[in-house]
Amino acid sequence: MNRAFLYATGLLYLGFGLWVLLSPTTSLAYLGIDLSAANAMSDLHGSHGGINVAIGLFLLWSAGTRDWFLYGLWLVFLMNIGYFGGRVVALFGEGVPTGIVPWVMVLEFALFSLAFVLARRASPAGELRPR
Repeated sequence: MNRAFLYATGLLYLGFGLWVLLSPTTSLAYLGIDLSAANAMSDLHGSHGGINVAIGLFLLWSAGTRDWFLYGLWLVFLMNIGYFGGRVVALFGEGVPTGIVPWVMVLEFALFSLAFVLARRASPAGELRPR
């Protein structure tokens, strides 16, 4: 299950990153983001497109690489707890998001929770780091 989880999350990040890179207007219209400024487009391509492609590729690689497998699980945990935590902060400052963002938050919560459980189980004697 651990490897399947990493392959699935790798495809999720890779797919989202490619979608943003290839069709930024369409992909983020679902989130209600205004892309009219050049700086917004540059940031979007880098932070939502490029980084997600890189993370997706790393997760796919780590799923098939014994020495990096556990690092991939911890990366899924850290990325999603970061995304989710940032959105929780925004809840207090900006209010409740609309569109698909609440569902994205549910997905992020599920991913960081499952990644944590799988990483703990895969760690020797419950250690937080691989040997």
